[in-house]
Amino acid sequence: MSSINRIFTAAVIAAALFTAVGCNKNKPEEPVATVGSHQITLKQVDSAIKQQIDASGSGTAAAMSPVELTAARLGVLDNLVQAEALFQRAQRDNLVPDDNKVTQEVQKRKQDAGVTEEQFQAQLKQAGLTDEDVKDKVRREMAINALKDREKARVTAPTEEETKKYYEDHKSEFVAERGADISVIAVSPNNNGGDTGAEQKIKAVYAQLRGQTDFATVATQKSEEPNSAIRGGRLGFASEDGLKQSFPALPGVATRLMAMKDGEYTEPLKDGTGNWYIFKLNLKREQAQNLTYDDPSVRKNIVDTVTQQRQQVLLNALMAVSIAETNIKNHLAERLIEHPESMVQMKPSALLQQPAQPQQALPRIVDENQVQNSNRPAANSNAAAANANRPVSNANKK
Repeated sequence: MSSINRIFTAAVIAAALFTAVGCNKNKPEEPVATVGSHQITLKQVDSAIKQQIDASGSGTAAAMSPVELTAARLGVLDNLVQAEALFQRAQRDNLVPDDNKVTQEVQKRKQDAGVTEEQFQAQLKQAGLTDEDVKDKVRREMAINALKDREKARVTAPTEEETKKYYEDHKSEFVAERGADISVIAVSPNNNGGDTGAEQKIKAVYAQLRGQTDFATVATQKSEEPNSAIRGGRLGFASEDGLKQSFPALPGVATRLMAMKDGEYTEPLKDGTGNWYIFKLNLKREQAQNLTYDDPSVRKNIVDTVTQQRQQVLLNALMAVSIAETNIKNHLAERLIEHPESMVQMKPSALLQQPAQPQQALPRIVDENQVQNSNRPAANSNAAAANANRPVSNANKK
């Protein structure tokens, strides 16, 4: 993903990259929605769609049928309307950060994305964005997050009685699956001038390990998988099936890891896409185990799950109230109702016809012991919490 997309996760910035189809270039673009006094343009909608395409690496919107493109625009527009309604609620509640806090957050995101100021400015120019566009987007995100955090803080955790009842109602779902806690050192040809450079680097890394250098130290210094590198290469626990799904281009890696002894690591392994890996087995769980209520991880998981469920309900209510108290007009939807034939005439903008930017294809796994159920659909949060595997430190209890 490009640095800009990494800096603006879920970003929707009004990029002046194109004029909407059928719109006179000498006239302001007609809004597709109005939220209070704020107007949302087709530029913003298509910019968001483009970022989703870039993130998925799925090519361009040219492959979409007119009806699919219409549906995508309506869906994204609905998200933009909801975000704007929340932002206006945050404004009324004086939760919008000042310029200093916004500037600090922008700098932090640049550092997290690993780009220099020169690189960042070049990417902004290419995307048709300005520093003010950046600050406005970050300001909105920070305000909305502050609003949500304030509401979530009002939710009380479940009592001991409620926690026990949850366990009894979902006892059969609390199972620690067979699997492994692993660390990894990953090297990509994308970052090393191609296949030859990547192979040379991984061989040097392997030699360093063979020289008795600590795996975590080498991973922190050399691994190109950023989420794990900051933890000494540790990816966390994954079930055997989870390992297979996370590394489909390395068939047999799950079987290989489950046959190793704790503390061992592999030789460099190259997957089908050209990436190189050295895996270390930290701890192995040989058999699936039922977990009891006395396991601290079980209770913590239940408390987290129930709390997150309650928080999500409150956030849904916040959204409903924010929408209801804001004057909203969805002009795009109104035009479709008036002229339904327009859905088969819809065409992608020039921005949407641009190919997706190349993505770095290093697979990642999520530590299944620490799955946050707030990332799952609310309706499935019960099962999601129960199916998350528990910390390996408790896995060998008999």
